[in-house]
Amino acid sequence: MIRTLLHKTLLSALLILLGGLAAVSQQYVVKGTTLNFKVDENAAYKYHWSVTNTSTGAVAYLASKTFESGDYQFVNAGTYEVKVYPEDLGTHCFGEGLTMLVIVDESAPTAVFEDLEVPYVCAQNNGGDANGMVNVRVNYTGPKPWTFKYSVDRAPAEMPTGANEIYTNQFEFELEIPNTSGKTHRAEILLVEAKTLSGVPVEEDLANQTLEVDVMALPNTVFGDYNPVIQAGTIQAYTATIEKNENYEIFVPADATVLNESTTRMSDNFHSELSFDVQWGNTPGDYQIKLIERSAFDCAGDTIYADIKVVESFVVSLGDDIAFCSGDTRVLTPVIDFDGDYSYLWSDGSLGSTLTVSETGIYSVTATDKNTGKQSSAVVNVTVWSAPVVDLGDDYQLAEGEILTLDAQNAGNDYEWSTGETTQTIQVSTSNTYSVTVTNLNGCSASDEIVISSVSDVFAINLGDDKDICEGDEIVLNPNPTITQDYTYLWSNGANTSTLTVTESGNYSVIVMDATGVEKTDEILVNVHPLPIVDLGEDIVLYDGETATLDAGPEGLTGSYEWNTGDATQTITVSDENVYSVLVTSEFGCTNSDEVSVIRKDGHKFSVDLGGDIQICEGDRVYLEPTIDRTFSAEPTYSWIPSESTDKGIFVDQTGKYCVEVTDPFGNTEGDCIELIVNASPIVDLGDDLVLTAGETAELDAANDGSFYRWSNDEISQKIVVDQAGEYWVEVTNQKSCMGRDTVNVSYPEGDQFVGLPTGFSPNGDGKNDVLYVRGNNIASMSLIIYNRLTIKIFQSNRQDVGWDGTYRGKKQDMDVYVYFLEVTLLDGRTIQKKGNVTLLN
Repeated sequence: MIRTLLHKTLLSALLILLGGLAAVSQQYVVKGTTLNFKVDENAAYKYHWSVTNTSTGAVAYLASKTFESGDYQFVNAGTYEVKVYPEDLGTHCFGEGLTMLVIVDESAPTAVFEDLEVPYVCAQNNGGDANGMVNVRVNYTGPKPWTFKYSVDRAPAEMPTGANEIYTNQFEFELEIPNTSGKTHRAEILLVEAKTLSGVPVEEDLANQTLEVDVMALPNTVFGDYNPVIQAGTIQAYTATIEKNENYEIFVPADATVLNESTTRMSDNFHSELSFDVQWGNTPGDYQIKLIERSAFDCAGDTIYADIKVVESFVVSLGDDIAFCSGDTRVLTPVIDFDGDYSYLWSDGSLGSTLTVSETGIYSVTATDKNTGKQSSAVVNVTVWSAPVVDLGDDYQLAEGEILTLDAQNAGNDYEWSTGETTQTIQVSTSNTYSVTVTNLNGCSASDEIVISSVSDVFAINLGDDKDICEGDEIVLNPNPTITQDYTYLWSNGANTSTLTVTESGNYSVIVMDATGVEKTDEILVNVHPLPIVDLGEDIVLYDGETATLDAGPEGLTGSYEWNTGDATQTITVSDENVYSVLVTSEFGCTNSDEVSVIRKDGHKFSVDLGGDIQICEGDRVYLEPTIDRTFSAEPTYSWIPSESTDKGIFVDQTGKYCVEVTDPFGNTEGDCIELIVNASPIVDLGDDLVLTAGETAELDAANDGSFYRWSNDEISQKIVVDQAGEYWVEVTNQKSCMGRDTVNVSYPEGDQFVGLPTGFSPNGDGKNDVLYVRGNNIASMSLIIYNRLTIKIFQSNRQDVGWDGTYRGKKQDMDVYVYFLEVTLLDGRTIQKKGNVTLLN
């Protein structure tokens, strides 16, 4: 560790040395520290450096003769004096030495936190509440002065006030810790950058240089909506959302009073709604309502403010002066800058909330607040302009070749004729309906029209342009003859009425004939367009965090969508409970609508699954338990149908439909059903136990045609033939995989035992006598040995069901006579021995 110490006082000391005075300073370090001392350089001097241990008197003279001492390591603890003597290079006179005291400690300094008296604190708030302060103490050992910083939750380090140069072994400071998470936060306070002023760091001790403190959340107090501008002397209502412990304080201006204070627990059971009224004073100005809430831990939340502007009274206005044309009317409506209950008195004596005017004049209204009696008045000037008078005269019939002048009068105005002309007069010579609109300088207009006919006119008809209508609508077709007289009509569908009402697509035509036989024909195409298909589907249930997309369809529609939400797109995404409706308009103006209800439920959507339908066999039972794809905070409830059980699972053994309804802790219910079929098992009856006589066989029949069979002797047919005593059983499995079983005992009476061997057999594969077996009953054990003519043993068996197939070592033997030896032990313990010949035939 190397430190460089610069003393700016040496030059002054040398100068002062001439007056007989020197300067001294000191430094704290730890054992093993290397220091380098220096003073202001002066070329006229050289310097003599020494380090003296004041405890032992040992002196170390340093080699340097410059203004820098060079590195020196303090190996041992103790108190040292570092001295420098200037020597004048010209006179070789020494000045008085400059001394620095260096105190060397045995070990590095330490700094640790003292445990907190209370391991929690309220969060920092804007009111500087004392409960939001945590008192922190740091205990220090080592050279002084020292300093340190702290960091909260790894934020940039900060230095407490007064900690830049500390001369005591303990330093205490207060700390505020913010917490905007809405819940308790465990904050970590770290002691960092602790060191002596000379730069020696304290010994690292993370466990004791860390404090943990629980920072309680601030109450989240919020004012509800309120009127920011009010009338003096009125009572206004206010609300705020507070925590459920309802520990709060309201502050209002000196001339205001809080009334009707109450709280109501909210549906979340964690908050309350605070309601109160304020009777305001009569002095206008800017004021504030302050609300401070304390949590259950006595933590003060941020002070919230409601800024209120109090004005003397309300103001009524009728708006700007208005002007309009005669024949029109205007409705005068007072506009008041405060909501309230008002009465009105108009200048004509009427008392309504509005006044309809049609004449020039000055109109006024006085509004009175029914609660306070305060009044405000407003005036508006109304000017009614005269509209031009237009009269084209009576309808007129032209003589042959006659030309008629039509005059709109009102010279100097603007004119717009149905012919497109813009002059005051026009000349006409043909039959038609002529109209004109005259507009004066005030923008007031008037119109008139005249029907001109001619003695030489021939009528015309016009069904109009092709028409588009919507499914379910109808249209009336009218040929509209141009001359009023008697006609006959013949429509393309055979109708002879003057008009035709149609509801289907098609080309429609009409022949119109007058009394002289003149005919006119016209046709029109009517297209009936289908209504757009709108299907929002079944009503929807949404759970916490879920949304649903509503699609008004159909894809590619050239038209418009109008949702009751204000949206105009084909699809919308919704999350709130509501009834959503949409009006869809096609490019032809055809409309259709639909609506769907969206219901919100607390909790999360879940499903219940009992699995697929089940088949079991008669006499069996199955355990039903639903699988639920979500874990709940509390155990759900179960309701089984038809058993009415409320257990999580049930055993069932009867054919039928079984359903379960599962209800979560929020009251949401889902269910599933399953069909259970109980299949009949085969009825197997091998009959009573059998007692056979010597040499007798019996057929055992398991019945149940078409089933699968497994006998105790490994046979798999429906029937078997037995010729030996023993217990025989069979398992019968039907097409439904259901199994039946029965057992029968076959025995021979004592004394009827017989043992024998056929005199010959033919192993030719024809299924008859292919194997040589020992015959007999009540046999406990046996041994059969067969020899050929060469006395070679070619077969041996110890089992009655294992016979000779006529081979030796896999090779078929020749047709011949073979010798056998047979020894049998019967069930009663008697032994029978036989020997003889047996013939192998091909």
